[in-house]
Amino acid sequence: MKAINFGKLQAGELVQVPRTQFAPQRYGWNGWLFSEAVVIRKARSKKNNKPMVVVEMRTPKSSNDYGTIEKAFYAEYVFQTNAVNTAKRFLAEDGVTTKEEFYKFIEMDDVTGCDWIKFLVDKGFLF
Repeated sequence: MKAINFGKLQAGELVQVPRTQFAPQRYGWNGWLFSEAVVIRKARSKKNNKPMVVVEMRTPKSSNDYGTIEKAFYAEYVFQTNAVNTAKRFLAEDGVTTKEEFYKFIEMDDVTGCDWIKFLVDKGFLF
């Protein structure tokens, strides 16, 4: 994982942030689940003046939907993401080329786990 460049970070950019640690005994970023997030603003910690990033973060809700929360992270815990390229590749494999086709696609009974792609579509990063 590659950390973001705090100096070049702009509001509206897509980043990746840690959401859940599922293996507490591990070290580093092994044993973590990450979520896509949209940068709202940059800030500084009142406590120690470290750079921080305030994001709107995707949270799990159902098989093809998501919730969001606003959360602040130290800049060192905010990472670059290639989620848009990955989503484009997945959608191309299924022949989905428009927003309307995507929403029809996720309504199918056997399609699950598209909440992260729906977040990208809803936030304007795809289509």
